Formats: sequence, structure tokens, C-alpha cells
Amino acid sequence: MKAWHVYPAMAVMAFLAVPTGFAQRMVGAGSRDIGSADMAKIFGNNQAFTATADITIADAQHGTPMGMSASYAFLKGNLRTDIDMTSMTGTKMPPQAIAQMKQMGMDRAVNIYRGDKKVVYLVYPGLKSYTEITPSQASPTDKTQPKVPKVDVTQIGKDTVDGHPCVENKITFTADDGSQHEILAWQATDLNNFPIKTEMQASGATITTHFSNVKLSAPDASVFDPPSDFTKYGSIQEMMMGSMQHMMPAGAGQHGGGNY
Repeated sequence: MKAWHVYPAMAVMAFLAVPTGFAQRMVGAGSRDIGSADMAKIFGNNQAFTATADITIADAQHGTPMGMSASYAFLKGNLRTDIDMTSMTGTKMPPQAIAQMKQMGMDRAVNIYRGDKKVVYLVYPGLKSYTEITPSQASPTDKTQPKVPKVDVTQIGKDTVDGHPCVENKITFTADDGSQHEILAWQATDLNNFPIKTEMQASGATITTHFSNVKLSAPDASVFDPPSDFTKYGSIQEMMMGSMQHMMPAGAGQHGGGNY
């Protein structure tokens, strides 16, 4: 077997961890359930919007920054993020790996955080499958009810980003155990304080997000539900096993994701 035949499988499983990790953080006890009131601190007073984003992850230990594109939809505390796996840069993935990822239907991943239900749907349109993540699944050893974190906003300056006049704020989330998480947000005063740029630290890396094509209008509520004709798996592990089955040559390219 050629080496690049093995590499795509490893790479795809690694990329599966990107949306999975996001989903677990959104509902896990470690995040202390950042809800709509706290999201408003980041997104200004906007209870509804759509936007696209360029995300860069820079880690000095790994040299070239990794980048990817995503689209966002937000409505009254519900957040949907569409990630295009093939848009990732800085991963040194060979063209064969990207092509096989498309064939396997794993080139797109959708995270839907339902703030009203406190669950996350992790959806793969190309596989026509999804799983539902609850707080108990995200942190099975912690059965306590997560508490809403304390949120402090400190203005640290003013700037202009992509032509938008911004107030630069440091937003600090403090959990009940005293742990803190900080986000720098350049909130555009001409976009109802929408964060046209954000920056945060995670596991030694700097994650920078640039938003564009911001529309302060409500997306259709239906985009926050998984399609009824998609297969629901009982856990992330089951869905990953199902995904591995699609990596077999006989199964490649047999599943489509419709227009979802």
C-alpha cells in the first residue's frame, strides 16, 4: 500500500477532532456553559447574524500557521458553524489526501450549538450522519450542573479593522472554580459592536478569527436542526466507526450530502 493511502485516513481522523473538540467544549462542564447572555458580550447586542470567517491558528512550535475558513449563523443563543476541511492551509496535506477526503464525504463538518436545549449536533453532510452531544457526554465524570461564568469586559483601546472603527475589549470568563479564559475582541461600532476580529489563546496556540460578509439579519431557524433524513449515531465513537467504514474503497464516493 502506498504511503499516501495511509496518510489520508490518519489526517481525516485528526480533522474529525476539530469539530468534536469544539462541540465538547461548548457543552462540557469545563466551559461552564457559555450561554446566549455571555455570547452577547462577544457578539455585541446582535441576537441574529450570518458571517464568514478566516481562522488562523499559530503555534511557534509548529512553524507555519494553520488556517481554515468557516461560515457562522447565530440566532438567539443558537450557533451554527460550517467548517470546510479542504480550505485548511499549513497542514502539509498531499493533494491525494484532500481528494480522498472529498470522496469519503468528510470535507464538510457542521457544528450546531443549541443554547435553548444545551446540546450540540455534530453533522457530516457528506456522510448524511450526525450525533448529539450532551453535557454528560462531554464530561461524563462531572455530573454537577454547570454554573454560568462571570463575565468581565475591559476596554483596552480603539482601532480600525478592515475599515471598521472598533473598540478593542478584553472579555474575561471566570468559572466557579476560579479558572479564567480571555478573548480579545475588536468590536465594530458601525456593526452594532459585532466582533470583526477576535483573538484567544488555547493550548499554547494563538487563534485569530477575522469575520467578513457580516449580515445582521436572522438566518432561517431550520438551519439549527439536523436534517430529518440523516442517520443519527449514538455517540461520536459510533459515528467515527461509521466514517471509517466509508474509507474502504467500495464505499468511497457513495454518499451525498444534498444541499444541507
